[in-house]
Amino acid sequence: MKIADIIWENKEKILFYSIILAILIAIMGLILFPSIFYDNWIWKYYWGPVVADSQGSVAFHNGVQANEGYTILSEITYGLILVVALYYIYQLLKKLNVTIDWKFALALMPYIVFGPVGRVLEDTGYFEEPLVYWFISPFIYLLIAFFAILFILIGYYIDKKLKSPKITVNRVLFVGGLIFLIPSVVLVSSWILGYQWNATNGVRFDVFALVLFLVFSITGLVYYVARYYQKKKIFLPYTNPLNLAMLSGHLIDGITSYISIKDPFMMGLFYTEKHPASNALLEIWGPLFPIVKFVLIIVVIYVFDVLYKEELKDYVNLINLLKIGILILGFSPGLRDLLRVTMGV
Repeated sequence: MKIADIIWENKEKILFYSIILAILIAIMGLILFPSIFYDNWIWKYYWGPVVADSQGSVAFHNGVQANEGYTILSEITYGLILVVALYYIYQLLKKLNVTIDWKFALALMPYIVFGPVGRVLEDTGYFEEPLVYWFISPFIYLLIAFFAILFILIGYYIDKKLKSPKITVNRVLFVGGLIFLIPSVVLVSSWILGYQWNATNGVRFDVFALVLFLVFSITGLVYYVARYYQKKKIFLPYTNPLNLAMLSGHLIDGITSYISIKDPFMMGLFYTEKHPASNALLEIWGPLFPIVKFVLIIVVIYVFDVLYKEELKDYVNLINLLKIGILILGFSPGLRDLLRVTMGV
């Protein structure tokens, strides 16, 4: 048997023990070499940026400076954690026999929206320490994932006990998300309508309307073209609601970043980009960032639903979960930035 076959057959054990080994190495390093493992690694790249974000400035620990935002190292780390988390979430949903489709994505929407709404409330200074740390990424997304999984399990338990067609996992999941989302939306709406508890640069309905107009115009054009040519199989996936949601989420991110940072319409905006990769694209040419995002999502849809459609037909749940993950990666920072600009924080 080839080594590759052995690794594939034992992939779950290898992944599990690799995670345990990494945790043990980190713990031993923190005990034996705290200056290296904590001050110049954990603090500088992970915990320090969270503290700096909560303070709205740089933070120091034992002379080591941490800046709010992300670095290449932290983005790679969070990306790997996301991949591992998606794998185990997929295994859990598979065990619970939960169908991952557009209805499941809609049930998750309150949690997906709560992330950026909660983040922008932190930007306004609404929360105090230590609660504030739970509303700064990546901790807010860990919190959201915990409650989403909790309500999935509650929904599964109720569904199995009552066996009622009116009480499903998706409905329990959706209602559970509303518990967190509704108070947050009320607070954001209050701020926009004039009840502001901190300093603001002014509410910008014009930016909000402009971004949404451009996003819906581009997404609508893609849908119209796909519908017009829907007899050709290559275009049909671009009418899929989950695919269009994925595209819209990344357009919100790309267009908001371009407008708020480069200010092409002379609207008096002054924002900066925290992600080094997207910042590099914006520095090369402002429109390049939203264009690259648009092209990438178009290619992702093509790869999943056209190029390898037959090969992946037995992995629909996994592909849809990946799509939801891609949607979150674009929609969450995009909506947070759009709300920041709209609320003037």
